[in-house]
Amino acid sequence: MASHRTVSGGKLLCLDFGTSSVKGGLIGADGRLSAWTRKDLLDGKAAAPSRWDPGAWLDAFRGIASQIIGADDPRELSGIVLSGNGPTLVPLDRSGRPSFDALLWIDRREERMSGTLSFFLPKAAWVMRHVPEVYRATASFMPFPEYLNFVLTGEKRAILPSDEFAPYFWSSREQEAYGLDPGKFPAFARIGEVLGTVSGEGAEATGVPKGLPVVAGGSDFLMALIGTGTVVPGRTCDRGGTSEGINHCVERPVAGDRLRCLPHAIPGLYNVAGILPSAGRLFEWFRSLSGQRDKPYGQMLEEILAAGHDVPPPIFFPSLRSDGPWELSGGAFARLAIEHGAPDMGRAVVEALGFAVRGLVEALDRSGCRVSGLTACGGQARNPLWNQLKADITGRAVEVPEIVDAELLGAACAGLVGLGEFRSLEEASLALARTKARYLPRPAEHERYTRAYEDYLDAWRRAGGGDP
Repeated sequence: MASHRTVSGGKLLCLDFGTSSVKGGLIGADGRLSAWTRKDLLDGKAAAPSRWDPGAWLDAFRGIASQIIGADDPRELSGIVLSGNGPTLVPLDRSGRPSFDALLWIDRREERMSGTLSFFLPKAAWVMRHVPEVYRATASFMPFPEYLNFVLTGEKRAILPSDEFAPYFWSSREQEAYGLDPGKFPAFARIGEVLGTVSGEGAEATGVPKGLPVVAGGSDFLMALIGTGTVVPGRTCDRGGTSEGINHCVERPVAGDRLRCLPHAIPGLYNVAGILPSAGRLFEWFRSLSGQRDKPYGQMLEEILAAGHDVPPPIFFPSLRSDGPWELSGGAFARLAIEHGAPDMGRAVVEALGFAVRGLVEALDRSGCRVSGLTACGGQARNPLWNQLKADITGRAVEVPEIVDAELLGAACAGLVGLGEFRSLEEASLALARTKARYLPRPAEHERYTRAYEDYLDAWRRAGGGDP
């Protein structure tokens, strides 16, 4: 691994490209955030589009970089690290320009073969089968955010967190099974590896200073684990965003209903996760549906939680599908009364999200992954009311880290390893991930929500949903 030493007092420019927004910050070797900004990627849309123009990332990149770097002396920058959503794939032509849409992680355009593990090859296989002229013109299929690292440096590398992740990226066996040209997929680099420096073309495209070291970050969910200190067996991260994941760190692979187990970025550890694909999008959908898109999130939540219970509240099912009630698909309100208004319906939506989190926590418990508490991160974790509500519903303490956008601190940890400040991601994470606030479940509220949760599941079963 290449190594560079940071300039004393230098700061890392860290950017996280989520599905709906980009966050950026300056983080020093002490793990302190000195500047932060955010840019919306969806222009007010309630859900991420399936057809994604990679140019939107570059537009946001330039905007974020100009704001963040303008807040500090660019000579103090010691490196740049990116994280981003995935598995997302960007086809590039021979000149290095996108030859097609970026296929986001939520994009259903894929051709999956039974018995294969790769998250990326099914997307490339879809391109080969449905737009063969694009496949022929594609020189490289770049994962994301590695595409942006390529824009910065001109180096084509996919970031492999560990050898155990290789089957989930691509292997020669699966490339052959899909009939894909292995030459169209880049070589691997590791988290914390210095990929190169910002080229002249990269500086012009992004606004980042030429010559700045670019260090491999990687997948946003792995950066969030590192940024919340979820690098020790038994710790659990609740990562909110467009989707939401309850991620539990363990020493050995675990199987369980509604759970997915993947390797961790820390060698020898694993991440057992329950995923709510529509969590953030569901709330944004309700904001739009109820005509409250311009109302501040905090104010809206205050009004929702102030809704009384003089009239029995409605309930909301994001889905009535037999495979689970939590994905927003064919959803329905029940028990609506003429007295109910937008706050009551909003409360039903918010409680459904809280019950979904509780369901995943209980699924982890049943699998032997005892969740003693949650470290919440992402935009949702900025709201004290929502944090307290989650604690009350789940019956578990909810901690909020000092840097709420934990992907940024995780990226900084990778950068500090690459630049020689720490020997490992684990060492950096345990040194820099700090707690800002802690919310304890209130016994009376937890008891009330337990009754409401049991009633909710019973109503869902009687509506034909089966066992969640």
